[in-house]
Amino acid sequence: MRESEIQNVKASKQYGVGRRQKKKRGRRSVFLLLLTAYCLLHTVVTGCGKSEKEAITEETQVAVVEKRAEVAPTVETIPTEFAEAYKKVFVVSEVDGVDWQKGVITAVGRGYPPKDITNPAQVRILTMRAAKLEGYKALLETIMKIKTPPDKGMKQYLDERHIEISRVEGFVKGARIIKEEYKDDGSAEVTLEVPLTGVSGLVAVMK
Repeated sequence: MRESEIQNVKASKQYGVGRRQKKKRGRRSVFLLLLTAYCLLHTVVTGCGKSEKEAITEETQVAVVEKRAEVAPTVETIPTEFAEAYKKVFVVSEVDGVDWQKGVITAVGRGYPPKDITNPAQVRILTMRAAKLEGYKALLETIMKIKTPPDKGMKQYLDERHIEISRVEGFVKGARIIKEEYKDDGSAEVTLEVPLTGVSGLVAVMK
């Protein structure tokens, strides 16, 4: 083969190799561009999603605070007759189960059927009795959460005035039954209520 032909063959091979390398570099550049675009898009979407979640969380927290502010009891929102009765006895504050506006305390008790009794009628009676006992217990726990002036706990108030806890327990046992209900699982539920004011209310017990 002539020298000129050999040179042409070499040049052709080098040209082919160069084209393949250019194609590879071109493909690599396109891949890098696509990868960069994907990363940017993912960052934007993730950031937006995070901001949206944070915004929803903040809105929820604000809504909860606003709702609490709306329902939080104050002396100004309580009927005059109740507000006067609460003076020097209670600190009006948010306590689950205490309705300062209506002047009542409510609690729910849940009882479950005994396992060693087979008589259906007796089971129902004992189950409801267990629910009432739990209701009385819940009422007493609610009462003990109420604050007294200036900012004392109920136990401290009773101790300072030498009021026996048994007196409060007797008051609780006189609670009015608002609702009795038997559930599908065999349990019983009772809603109890006691007044805050009046001759038979908690105020009278604490004086």
